[in-house]
Amino acid sequence: MKIKLCGQTREEDIAFSLESGADICGVVIEVPSSKRSMKFEDAEQLFRKFPGKIAALTANADDALYARIAGLKPAALQLTADAAPEQAAGLIKKYGFVIWKSLHLPVQSAKGKPVDAFLERIREYTEAGCGAIVLDSCTPDCYGGSGVRCDWNLAGKIIAESTADIFLAGGINPENIAEAAALNPYGIDLASGVEVSPGIKSKDKIRALFAALADKAE
Repeated sequence: MKIKLCGQTREEDIAFSLESGADICGVVIEVPSSKRSMKFEDAEQLFRKFPGKIAALTANADDALYARIAGLKPAALQLTADAAPEQAAGLIKKYGFVIWKSLHLPVQSAKGKPVDAFLERIREYTEAGCGAIVLDSCTPDCYGGSGVRCDWNLAGKIIAESTADIFLAGGINPENIAEAAALNPYGIDLASGVEVSPGIKSKDKIRALFAALADKAE
């Protein structure tokens, strides 16, 4: 199972995350609604320092920004907002991106949501060439990184029935990561669960996260 520690803003936090066991880190670029968003020029330094280890996250970017991100050679481009499968396919063709697409689920209190509609949407994105899907929570004011847990019952059904590589995100922390891992996702994606403040990671929480995973594996 892959672990992605997202919302990174500092070189020292990325280094510690990777040393601790993270497979990949995530950097949000030019997304005004995100508290963890970085200007391109600042984010660029992180990609140069850790080649192949950072995914770039955007929301409804323009083509000029996609072109600049392509120059960073990110491990993946995560589309967190409204990009349709056709747009994802176009970006793959034009820039050669490995694309991950966020899909937003209801929060954990929601019930009775059909699985089939989500499975069909995932199929559309995977057929368009997307390499992974990130199931995240849906909140009115942001495209992920809210710290709000999505409906894990629904997420578990989607993970079980889909053949796509699926990351689970939203409200995951050291205390509940074993429960999240029990859903058997391809990966787990978290930001606020290992932070002291938006964009600033906690070494203690990162240590606790990987300790909890190690305990589950025993």
